[in-house]
Amino acid sequence: MSRFVRSVLWTFGTLAVGGLAFWLVLALNIPYQSTATPKTSSATMSRTTPNPPLVSAPPAEMAAWIIDIRPGPDDHSAVLRVDLPACAVAPHTRITEAADRINAGVLFQPGNGPDCKQVPTDFPMKTAAPIGKRPVLVNAGDAWGLTSTGWKKCDEILGCEPPADHCDQAWVAQVEFGAEVEHPGTTRACDQNWLIHDLQRHSGQAATRVVYRWAGNGWRSFASAKGSGCSEILAVEPALPTHLCQDLTPPS
Repeated sequence: MSRFVRSVLWTFGTLAVGGLAFWLVLALNIPYQSTATPKTSSATMSRTTPNPPLVSAPPAEMAAWIIDIRPGPDDHSAVLRVDLPACAVAPHTRITEAADRINAGVLFQPGNGPDCKQVPTDFPMKTAAPIGKRPVLVNAGDAWGLTSTGWKKCDEILGCEPPADHCDQAWVAQVEFGAEVEHPGTTRACDQNWLIHDLQRHSGQAATRVVYRWAGNGWRSFASAKGSGCSEILAVEPALPTHLCQDLTPPS
C-alpha cells in the first residue's frame, strides 16, 4: 500500500473516532462545563462583603446659662454659678484663654428624667495665667470682670469698671445709647449731679435739650427744654443750680 493511501486512511480513522466520541457525549447527555471565571455582580458583592457597622454619634452638648461669677481661692481661679438641669449628663467646664479675654462655659449632655428642673450649681474655673483685668466672656456675649469689689457683670458701654467721673464721655455715651439717637449730641453743662445734653434723635429733626439727674448707677432724665436759659428746667426742678443753665442758648 502506498504511503499516500496510508495517510488518507489514518486521517479518515481519526475523524471517525472523534465523531464517535462526540456522538457518545450527546447520547449520554453529559453537561458542558465552562472553565471561564464567572463575573461577580454587585448583588454578589453585597452578599459576600459585609457593610461596616454604623457608629452612632455622641449626643450634642448644650451650654448651661451662667448667672454669676464668684472669686476663687487664688488669682488663677473663679467659680461659675450656672442654672443646670438636674438630669444633665457629664457637665464640665470649657475654658479658652487669650491675652485680652477668657472664654468660659459649662457644657453638658441633655438627659431624660421625670424631674429635670433647673438647679443652681457651682463649677470651679481654672486659668493657666492670672485672670487679672481680662474680661470673662460667657453666655455667648455677656462679659464679667474682676474689680476691686469683686466680680461684676460688665456694661456694654461702660465696661467692667465705670469711670468715677459722672461727666466722663462713657456715661454720656450710655445716655445716647439709651435714647437711640442717630447722631452724637452736645453736652451743654455737667457736674457730678446734673447733666444738660442736647440730642438730635433723627436726621432732619430739631435738637432737643434733655436734663438729667444722677441716679447712683447712671443718668436719669427728668425734664426737657426748647428755649434758652433756665425757666423751663427750673419749672420742673427748682433745685438745679442756675449757673448750669442761665447762659444757655436754644438747643442746637
